[in-house]
Amino acid sequence: MNVGYPENLKEALIMSLPNAATMVLGMVTLNLWIYGELNALNFMRVVPIMFVAAFCLDFFVVGPIVKNFVMRRNMWKYMPFIRVGIMAGILTFVAPILESGRIVSFAQYITALPRNYICALFLQIFVAMRLGRRVFAWYKLNHK
Repeated sequence: MNVGYPENLKEALIMSLPNAATMVLGMVTLNLWIYGELNALNFMRVVPIMFVAAFCLDFFVVGPIVKNFVMRRNMWKYMPFIRVGIMAGILTFVAPILESGRIVSFAQYITALPRNYICALFLQIFVAMRLGRRVFAWYKLNHK
């Protein structure tokens, strides 16, 4: 299914929201589970904070920078790897601060970063990106 790329801000939001929601749900679940803090209360407390932070970071900062970078170098096929790498790098450090107010040590960061990158890349390529494209295709089909 080739639906193309968003042509305006509204279409970009329609494609980005389900993508960001899927990524946040998956990564929050994984990290809370790994740290033994996965319960309904923690999950419901953390997801809204992380959704707003991750969506704003991706939509307003990382997305435009990565898009500009890959356009200049004609590296479109590497876009998910670069985008997920930058997001994982930033959120591996920022997420614990937003979730519980704790700052990770360098050793914890170096340990968590590869795991978060691999899991986020898998989730992005096989689930979130496909969901975002499906929602975008549905929108394009029903709002011509």
